[in-house]
Formats: sequence, structure tokens, C-alpha cells
Amino acid sequence: MTEPLPSPAQAAASPDAAPADPQARRPWRTALLAGMASYLDAGTIVAVSASLTLWRNQFALDAWQLGFLSAALTVCIGIGAIVGGRIGDRVGRKRVYSFDLLLYAFGLLWIVCAVAPVMLFIGVIIVGLAVGADVPTSITVVGETAPGKRRGRLVTFTQLLWGLGPLIVILVVLASTGLGEWMPRIVFGHLLVLALITWALRRRIGEPVAWKSARTAGATREGARALFRSPLLRNTLFILGFYVLLTIGTNFYGSFGLYSLETVGGLSPSTALLVSLIGVPVVLLTVLAIMRAMDGPARRPIFVIGAIVQVAAWIVPLVLPAGAVTLVIAFVTYGIGTTMAGEAHYKVWSQELFPTELRSTALGLSFGVARIASAISLVFVPTLLASGLVGVSVLMIVVTVGSGVLGLVFMPRRRGESIEEIDARLRVDPVR
Repeated sequence: MTEPLPSPAQAAASPDAAPADPQARRPWRTALLAGMASYLDAGTIVAVSASLTLWRNQFALDAWQLGFLSAALTVCIGIGAIVGGRIGDRVGRKRVYSFDLLLYAFGLLWIVCAVAPVMLFIGVIIVGLAVGADVPTSITVVGETAPGKRRGRLVTFTQLLWGLGPLIVILVVLASTGLGEWMPRIVFGHLLVLALITWALRRRIGEPVAWKSARTAGATREGARALFRSPLLRNTLFILGFYVLLTIGTNFYGSFGLYSLETVGGLSPSTALLVSLIGVPVVLLTVLAIMRAMDGPARRPIFVIGAIVQVAAWIVPLVLPAGAVTLVIAFVTYGIGTTMAGEAHYKVWSQELFPTELRSTALGLSFGVARIASAISLVFVPTLLASGLVGVSVLMIVVTVGSGVLGLVFMPRRRGESIEEIDARLRVDPVR
């Protein structure tokens, strides 16, 4: 199979780590700090989800307003990713992640201090734009500084943080549930503190050598239009299609999981939070189980099994009575399936299918388009849930089958290439 997961010290000492890049000497530290983008992204989505019921009562929001609030967050994450990803390729990854978390913290202040619905929307918009810009550049930093034979596990490691974000948010919500309207302020305050700490520590991360080399060669002048011509067109369409379908499913899971447990499952907010914790350790253990295998031949079988499991998860609500137990079974099963056949693969593929001068652009474009597309579906989710689980289940089956088929047919077969090898295979001619 694959070699054991190395410690940070072992990874740094490995001859596979490119000594020319300072970040390659401590790849796990870089993965942790850059991967906090995934923590903040997922944590923000779940924090908004956990606050919906309280905000509904506090600010007298109706179902459509709740839908638009979640949609606003998702759309702005998408716009931020598209813009931030392109900026990251044009002027450097470091220039993006050196400032976006400060903007993110500013947006959180609006939510923490909100006394009217308009303040919630302003805060959510700013937060979405900032965290959206952070994701593609940060993940690209992990991919470009990781040793080729360990890129899969290091990029997949960011999924562990993606799972920890919701877990910590839910624990903070549980600890502050009895405090009424202070609960959202505490939850978003914790994200504010973590963002500032991460920003301070990230200042020690330099620009990846791969991007500096591309800039010296003039490759970074290549426009984003190159994604839609040979040799990158097929890769671009695959990544876009796969991640759009995947994200429609995962965003329902993240944005309306708690809400559905309360409305369809009939649980109180505090009970729904406790019940939602059931699936989190399972997801985290699944990430740990597949990390090493993401660098070896088992990557494809893992995806196939996960694709089957995530489709099966949404057949459950069609054959069992609607209720909390059915939802928990579906959510836990889906969490396992989408961990094995979802975002971890997408992040790794995004590093392998595009050259350095367009890697952040491609990741940001696919991430952004997917979030915007899923936001459209989120607007209708509260209305679908009002009539039970059938409509939502059918939607989830369609998107999970679609993403599974695309991944199975078009996933890249190459593994373990260095960034230089990927660039030599995929690089387009620079604009003269």
C-alpha cells in the first residue's frame, strides 16, 4: 500500500521535500496554518446554520429571509473565491492570505454586534467574500509546497480541519445555548479570535517557490481564458461539473442540517445540536483513515466506495418515515460517503490538473461557481423541508449520482508528481 504517515520532522528530513522551498522543510505546519481556511469556511457555515432558529425569533425572519441569509453567505464565498483565486495567481498567494483574514475578522464584528437584520446581512457578506478568497490560495500553498509523494495526504489533512470547524462550533454553541441572543455572538467571537491568531502566524509563511519561478518565466501573465482551451479545457469542465454537484449536497448538509433536525425532526435546538455531534467523530475518523491512501493506488477504490455510500444515504429518507432518526442515519452515512468521495479528492485533483500559473485561478473558479450554484438551491431548501424529506432526498440523490459518475470517469490517474513535472506536462505558452 503506502508508507506510514511521517511526523513533521521526518517529512522535513525527507529527500522528497524540495529544499529550495522553505515551506517544504515544515510541510505539516504549512498545511495546518493554510488549512485553517477550511476550518473557518466550514465553521462559518455551521455557525450561521446553528444561529438561524435564534435569529428567526430575535429578528422576526421568515423562511425566505432565512434562505436568503444562507444564500448570501454562500454566494459571497463563491465570489470571493473567484476573485481571490485569480489575484493569487497574478500577484502571489501571500498577498491574498496576508490580508483576507483581517477582512474576515471585520465582517465577524458586524455579526457579533448585530442589533438589526441589516447588520447580519452586512456581516455575512463581508465574511463570505473574505473566507472565499482565502480557500483557493491557501489550499494552493499546501499543494505547491508539499513533497509530491505526500501531496495527497497533506491536502487531505485540510479536510480534518474542515471537520473540526463544525465540531468546535457546535461545542461552543452547546456551551452558550442558555445565554439567549449571546450565543451567536460568542460563536462568531470564537471564530474572530482564531482568525486573528491564524493571520499572525501565517505571516511567517513565504511565497511558494513554484509561483516565484512561474512569475520569473512570465507564465503568470497567462489569462484565465487558457482554462477553456487545450490542454486544460477537459480538466476545467470536469472540476467545475464535479464540484458544483458535490457542493449542492454538502452545503445543504452544512447549512440546513441543524435546521432540518429542528423542523422536520421535531427536536429542540439544544437536542438537535447534541444529535448532530454523532456524525462528526465518524467523519473525522474517516479522514484519518484515508489520508495516507490518498497518495497511493487505493485512492480510486476509496472514491468508488464513497460515491456508493453517499447515494445510499439519501435513499434512506425515501424508505423510512420522516423524523429525527431517519435524518441522523442519512446525515451520518452521507458524512462518511462524501468524505471518501468528495472535497478531499477535489482539492487534490485541483493541484494535479492545472499548472502553477493557473492553479489558484482554477480552484477559485470551480469553488466559486459551485458555491453560487448551491446558493440558488439553498433559497428553496426551507420550503422543500416544510413538505418533508422527499423533495430534498431526490435532489441529493441526483447530485450525488452526478458527482460520483463524473469522478469515476474523469479522475486523474497520475499520482506523486512534483510541481515541476505537473507544470511541464500542463503549462500553456505564456502570452508574449
